[in-house]
Amino acid sequence: MGADGWSAEDFRSEAVKCGGIVLAAYDNDCLAGLIAGFTAADTGEILTVATAPKYRRQGVAKMLMEAFLTAVPEDVDTLALEVRQSNTAAIELYKSFGFEKAGTRKRFYRAPVEDADVMVLNRTKS
Repeated sequence: MGADGWSAEDFRSEAVKCGGIVLAAYDNDCLAGLIAGFTAADTGEILTVATAPKYRRQGVAKMLMEAFLTAVPEDVDTLALEVRQSNTAAIELYKSFGFEKAGTRKRFYRAPVEDADVMVLNRTKS
């Protein structure tokens, strides 16, 4: 299910890392979505958010983001992620959680090649 080459083993590998957070959403026995990321000291990163095609636009990614942010330790001040510049739905989702564009990574994605927006959430803002 993972985008840009994420396999089941990639998700398992992240889950067992120190500071790794991998969460899954299920509809009965059907995998609806996954989110993976990590924290280290006072920072963290969301590495991927993937929703199965039949569950898109049904709030799965929003639920996974809420659960991920809840799982992040309180002492983590900032979280970052990369998102395809053409993925306006994901960009709007991340903005709804307070993420802001902080920069661009040229040619970050493959198949097709595309720049990524780097988005950051500062959790110390009031």
